Amino acid sequence: MPVPATIEVCEKYLFADVNEMAADGIPELIQQRLIRLRDMYNYWLQFPRKKDLEIVQELEYRYKISKSSAYDDVRIIKRLLGDLAKTTKDYHRYKFCQMIDETFEMARRIKDARAMGAAANYYGKYTQLDKEDILDKGYDKIIVQPFEPTDDPTVLGIKPIPNVRDRIKSKIQQYWSDDIEDVDFEEVEFNEDDIFNPKPKE
Repeated sequence: MPVPATIEVCEKYLFADVNEMAADGIPELIQQRLIRLRDMYNYWLQFPRKKDLEIVQELEYRYKISKSSAYDDVRIIKRLLGDLAKTTKDYHRYKFCQMIDETFEMARRIKDARAMGAAANYYGKYTQLDKEDILDKGYDKIIVQPFEPTDDPTVLGIKPIPNVRDRIKSKIQQYWSDDIEDVDFEEVEFNEDDIFNPKPKE
C-alpha cells in the first residue's frame, strides 16, 4: 500500500475501533498495521525523548517485523506526530492570547493600570501590532519576457554590414600572425615619486 494512501488511512482510522474499520472495508492486514502504528504512536508520546532507532528496535521487538518495515512505520508515525505538533502549537497560540485577555480583564477589575498596560504590551508584542503588515507586492505575478538571443542587428534598428563574417575573417588573417619577433630593450632607472608624486615648486 503506498505511503500517501497509508497516511490518509491513518489520519482517519488511527483511533477507530476494529468494527468501524471492518465496516468501512479496511482490509484486515491494514487493520493490524493501524493497530501497530497506534500502539507505537502512543508509546512515542509517552517517551518523546526516544530516538528513531529506539522506536525501530521497539517495533522489531514487539511485532517481529523487518527493519525496513519498522523504519517505514517510524516515517508514518513522525508524520502523524508532526501534524499533532502543528495543531498543538496553534492551540497554544490561542491559549496564550486568551490568558492575556483574562489577565487584562482581571487587572481592569482591580483597577491596576500598571498590570493592564503590561498585559496590553505583551499582547501587542506577541501579535506584532508594532510592525507593519507585510504587503504582497505581486512579484510572483510578474511575467518574464521571452527574450531570444539573436545576431541580427536589425532588431535594434541597425543596418547590417554585408558579408560581415567574411570581413571579420579577412581582418583576422590580415593582422594576426603566429610569428614572434624578439626586440631589444634597455632598463631605465627612475624614481617613481618624481613622476607620480612630484613635489610642488617653492
